[in-house]
Amino acid sequence: MRNTRAVPTALSAAVLAVALAASGSAAASAQPDPPGRDGTDAPDTSAAVEVISLTDASGTTTAAGAAGLAPASSSRLAPNAASQTPAVLTVPTATDTFLVAAVTWRDGETLAEDAHVFLRVLEGGVWSDWLETESDEGSEGGQAVAGTDPFVTGGAEAVQVQVTGPAAELPADLGLTLIPADPTEDARVSSDPGETPATLPDADLTAVPMGERTETALAADPTSEISTPASATAAAASVATTSGTDAAQTTATTAAATSGVNLPNPGVYTRAQWGADETIMTWRPSYAGLQAAVIHHTAGTNNYTADQSASIIRSIYRYHAITRDWGDIGYNFLVDKFGRIFEGRTGSRTAAPGQMTIGGHARPMNTHTMGVSVMGTYTEAPASSTVLRSVANVIAWQFGRAGLDMTARSGLVSTGTGVVPSGVELPRIFGHRDVAQTACPGLIRTQIDQLSMMVSSQLPNLFYLANEFTTTADVRFRYGQRGANVYVGDWDGDGVDTVATRVNQLFYLTNTNGYSEAASVVAFGRPGDVVLVGDWDGDGRDTFAVRRGNLYYIMNTMGSGTADRVIPYGRATDQVVVGDWDGNGTDTLGVRRGNIYYFRNSLTGGVADREVAYGRNTDVVLTGDWDGNGTDTLAVRRANQYFIANSLSSGPASTVVFYGRATDVVLVGDWNDDGRDTLGVRRL
Repeated sequence: MRNTRAVPTALSAAVLAVALAASGSAAASAQPDPPGRDGTDAPDTSAAVEVISLTDASGTTTAAGAAGLAPASSSRLAPNAASQTPAVLTVPTATDTFLVAAVTWRDGETLAEDAHVFLRVLEGGVWSDWLETESDEGSEGGQAVAGTDPFVTGGAEAVQVQVTGPAAELPADLGLTLIPADPTEDARVSSDPGETPATLPDADLTAVPMGERTETALAADPTSEISTPASATAAAASVATTSGTDAAQTTATTAAATSGVNLPNPGVYTRAQWGADETIMTWRPSYAGLQAAVIHHTAGTNNYTADQSASIIRSIYRYHAITRDWGDIGYNFLVDKFGRIFEGRTGSRTAAPGQMTIGGHARPMNTHTMGVSVMGTYTEAPASSTVLRSVANVIAWQFGRAGLDMTARSGLVSTGTGVVPSGVELPRIFGHRDVAQTACPGLIRTQIDQLSMMVSSQLPNLFYLANEFTTTADVRFRYGQRGANVYVGDWDGDGVDTVATRVNQLFYLTNTNGYSEAASVVAFGRPGDVVLVGDWDGDGRDTFAVRRGNLYYIMNTMGSGTADRVIPYGRATDQVVVGDWDGNGTDTLGVRRGNIYYFRNSLTGGVADREVAYGRNTDVVLTGDWDGNGTDTLAVRRANQYFIANSLSSGPASTVVFYGRATDVVLVGDWNDDGRDTLGVRRL
């Protein structure tokens, strides 16, 4: 136990005010037991926030701040001291057990540009390495004091702090704040060296801190590029109309709001479950459209237990809400090393689809982002697969609700305050280091490619539908199991084509081009069948047919059972197309051999009624009523270029359009009941 006093005469009023504020009521809410809230992590005796004053109101080191320096009597170092010479160095100091530590200083002042803050702590009789904790400018509002990231421990009982850089540039009211699980007493503050713990560090007090070695390793990380999946560098869906084949691809805009999906809540522990004291929450929630996620780690050791996680979050909450005067915890979500997800800032879990509570985690990128912080330090090792999976789960949950396209950039532009140059558009998921002068999130930043793929794999199919051959995708939505086969048809006869997805022999049909649960689920055919869609009886509703060899099993209603008609046509090796070739309101078959098409105007076997050559052998072929005259004709696709014919005849295309990307799966349908078919794409 260190010697403390309630009002040290040498302590500045500012430090005292912060300390007293930090000791506000910590009475636990009467809530269901979350991890660590069942009493197993409760302090054995009453505890207080401890504040060790390191500099006074003039920026001069206190006795505690200079106790580890040589000579011991020096309170300040020479102004020209080397940047890595300790300007502040305490002796190893015994403390009450604490879970979160942080270094703070007077708001409006800053640490020197080349200054670093290091802590090492005694946990379970073992001293940690020196670990760096960095200046945290997460919030964009007012604050009582400036400070570092929260430094997480597994219940430390001693501490040593080192601040490097020019002593003459130390900020005023520099202090070390130690927060126990649930403070129950007024803050205790001191500027004197404390008691020496029974166990001392083996290393020299001035040895190079672990954090400094880590920073050197991170410096090799390229600063001119963002870690992001290769797919995210492609442009958004695009479409242009031209009379030639060399038109430039243009970036699409989306006129309609994206329809999100209700992915399952990944088991997020609520604020009530981890015991948030809502009486100290003074921040007024505000919201913005979600566009990206920022990945963080905290700082400190990774030695905490599962039972301590909730207490650590309560301590971080108290540090952000009271000590820093942010009014709430800065992160939107936190993930512990066991992979459990906790709600952070108020409203993050319950925000409307597509919205996110504006946090205080990555100034100037708090608006339009969700901050996810992994509890602990990850500068020496990356996050485990368990942690990464949980981070991906909570991001996918929110991205799905927002209908975000993981293959497109976020629309947020770097200001150049991090390693990403100014003016560069940021991806959907990026690290704190990309937008701020920090090493956060350590080696997790090298896992963001993997994280992005994990998020993308959870999101349903993304569709872009255009009602015209213009640069605008009119509808964007997600639907169906990712990677499932997709079909288009007018399932309910309302004149609007919608999508269906197929998994094995089950078809999941929707009657709206927006996210919804399946309107119906139909079993038909065998898993290996080739499936066709058409209005086979002219009733205005599309149904399915399956092909086996050169036999076609046609159903006039949706459902399982015996086919209404079985006909042979063409050869087993032919490619099949479906359309209303003569405008009589009934779809029939055609087959393709190379670039020759053989059309039949009735659902019977026999000789083709029309034979047409069009395009090349290697083209992807599409059919649709492109001009609204009631007759289906051909189009061929080459990469993202489409050659559309308005008559069943050979010759040049009537229209050439560009749409989407070469990797998109193309769809054709009448998306708005105007009688004309246009293009859409499914993007993974």
